[in-house]
This record gives sequence, structure tokens and C-alpha cells, in this order.
Amino acid sequence: MNKPLSVFAIGALLALISLPVAAQSVEQAWQSAIAGQQHGGVPIDPLATPLDLTRTPVSASPPNLSTGVRVIGWPDLRPAHVPSETPFDDLRPFLRDAMRIHVEWRTSTPREREDTVFIERHEAALTLLSMHQVDVEGLMKERRKIIAQNGKAGRGPNLELLGQSIRLPGYVVPLAFDETKVTEFLFVPVAGACVHTPTPPANQIVHVTYPQGVAFSSIFEAFWIEGELVAEDTRSDVLFYDGASNVEARYRLTAKAVEVYKTW
Repeated sequence: MNKPLSVFAIGALLALISLPVAAQSVEQAWQSAIAGQQHGGVPIDPLATPLDLTRTPVSASPPNLSTGVRVIGWPDLRPAHVPSETPFDDLRPFLRDAMRIHVEWRTSTPREREDTVFIERHEAALTLLSMHQVDVEGLMKERRKIIAQNGKAGRGPNLELLGQSIRLPGYVVPLAFDETKVTEFLFVPVAGACVHTPTPPANQIVHVTYPQGVAFSSIFEAFWIEGELVAEDTRSDVLFYDGASNVEARYRLTAKAVEVYKTW
């Protein structure tokens, strides 16, 4: 006679039934939960608070790190941001301050422009800039160009990381199974992303293939992945019980290693 399911086994069942329909049936999830109990496994409880890996320090890297591998965090996957005031860098400090007042004025609301002190500060700044023949509109145009470039580049990959062997912590969103192991997945910074929480930006998602396969029991379980990072736009249809989503990833990686996340 089968033993009653433990709390952990029930937790595993709840986590497993959120896997893609094509990968797991309710019956398979039930059998997996029982098997996990009988073999002494302790599945991750989906009701527990998942680790926040969005700001993981590099000091959390595992001791068995391969030679030449760079440990990165999710912010590193975003491209470098160019300050919008860069065109002002060649101005003398008092003129740079005057340009900042002008920017503040140009980006203010009509109500804020009714403030007498603000009006006087802005007029004084314009007078100073005019006296020193500063091309105010030219600098503002360059500033707008940088803002537009940042917006476009901010959705792309970080070119400095491409071709490097990296180690990154995150969570698995399964795409393909080989029997009981996940061989293809999306790697994301937040537990349940694309499933129970909004989809992250494309440059915060890595499309991972791992022919060896990783034993997987819950979307709330964190892992380390290791491999060479490349820029490749991919789209994956992620189908769950509560709906479907077409998810775009900006990076691709063939994993050399996938390990359960620990902080050591």
C-alpha cells in the first residue's frame, strides 16, 4: 500500500503541474512526486520564498569554477549605459551646471514652470550660456540622440560578454525533455518568470541547450549554468495550463555544466 504523500511531495506535485503540457501530464507529475518521496528526495517547496538572483554578488561563485570562466550577474547582461549629459563634458563646470538647469526646465511640467524662483534660475542660466556662446540647442540635440541610442541599445546584448565563458545563476523554464531530464530551457533571473510573473526583457533571458540534461523538479529551484555566451535572437512557444506565451531571448548558450545553486 502506498504511503500518504508528504508535504514536500505535495509541494513537488504543485510545482510539476505548472510545467509545459507537452512535457508533463497530471498523472506523470503525480508519479514523479511519489517517486521523489520513495527515493528520499526533498523537492523544492513552491510555497517558499525563492531566492532573489537579480543582484547576486560574484562572491557567491562556487568553489569548483572552471579556469577562465567569468562569474556574472543579470545586470551584466545589459549593455553599458551612456550618460545623457555626456555632450556637456567639455564645458567648464559653471556652464555645465547652467546646461543642467536648462535640461531641468525643458523636462519640467507647466505647473513647475510657474515657480518664480525656477523661472529666475533658468533665465540666469540662459544668459550665462549665451554670454559664452554655448550652442544650447546643438547640445540638447546630441543629448536626445544619446537617449534614443540608449533606448535601442538597452534592449540588445552586452557586446563585451559575447564569446566569453560565463557562469550565471538563475531559474529554469523548461522547453524540451529527454525522459525525465530537461535538455532545453530558458534561463531567467526570477523564479516563475514567463509562467507566474511577467516575462523579463529579451536581454535578461538566455536560451540554453544542455544535451546531458538536468534533473528538474520545480520552477522555483535555482541553478548555476556555465558555457560560452553568444548573441542570437530566438523565440520559444512556452505553453502552460494557464495560457501560452511566445518568449524572445537575446542570448544563447550551450551549457557545459548545470548545477544546483548554492551560496557557499
